[in-house]
Amino acid sequence: MQPTPNRSTHFLFEHKVFTVEGCRFVWSRSAEEAVMRFLLGKVEAEVALDKLCNEFKIDPKSFDGQLIDMVAKGLKYVREIRPGDTIPNELIDGTASWRVDDRHYAIAKGRLTVQMVTWLTGGETVISSPEQLEQVVEDPTTKTRVREAFQMIANRLALTGNAEQQVEDRIDALAKELSYIEALRERASRLHKIRDGLELAHRLYKIERTLREEIVRMQTLSLPPITDIEQRFAQVDAQTGEVLSMLTLFDKNITYIREMRDDLHQTLLPWDEVMEDWEAVAIEKGAPFEAVLKKTYQFLARSYSQAKHWRLASRAPPR
Repeated sequence: MQPTPNRSTHFLFEHKVFTVEGCRFVWSRSAEEAVMRFLLGKVEAEVALDKLCNEFKIDPKSFDGQLIDMVAKGLKYVREIRPGDTIPNELIDGTASWRVDDRHYAIAKGRLTVQMVTWLTGGETVISSPEQLEQVVEDPTTKTRVREAFQMIANRLALTGNAEQQVEDRIDALAKELSYIEALRERASRLHKIRDGLELAHRLYKIERTLREEIVRMQTLSLPPITDIEQRFAQVDAQTGEVLSMLTLFDKNITYIREMRDDLHQTLLPWDEVMEDWEAVAIEKGAPFEAVLKKTYQFLARSYSQAKHWRLASRAPPR
């Protein structure tokens, strides 16, 4: 049974302004701020949240005022929020508000398993291929050595009680958190279709000067942010590559993984609509593909036309 919605978990507003037709909250690309959108007849209008509160005398300390503040924070994690929606979990307990598949958990658990086993020999190994991970994890020798690793790690951490079970529980908890990183890694891999598509587009339109120049500009604009995303994953992998260190600073590493998860998710969120467009169109000369190119150019010019300082680049690891 689902719990009864309440204001600690749901966007339950009191003011009647939030009952207008088509009411929803989104991040406005043009204004670069959170807005409420609604229908005025057949036309969709929008108003900034601060102006909305001023116009309708919504006290920031009131329930509605606090929920409006929560809306602005929540739009970092979801594309839109409607009255009655649940508050993103990231704002409630730090867990993710989006789902991952079982295969993402299996990959994360497999990598941790390999790290534990190779740690016994004094040199940890990172395996990226899901197929290779599955083969190694299912090997009977691996399963035996995992039990040995549990015992040795428990001794190193000086755990009391059912120490080996505590180690196993921590590994499962880490795998659950890292499964979101694996899901994001899969999601980010779709960016390469855009890069490859722009390479092909450059060849397709090589004799059309204006469009060709725009494609070159898109290639230039897209390279730094995509490279930055790849570096972020490398940073996560480097920090989570030593299993004993992760288990020693367990709580701090859980916090670190969640911070990286949220930052990566927020970085990829604006790309999702662009990636969906590229996956839905054939890369061939014609109006549909040119429309996607135009939309991509607008997105890149709006988002990455100026140098940006990436917050994750200087994020300190747990200590």
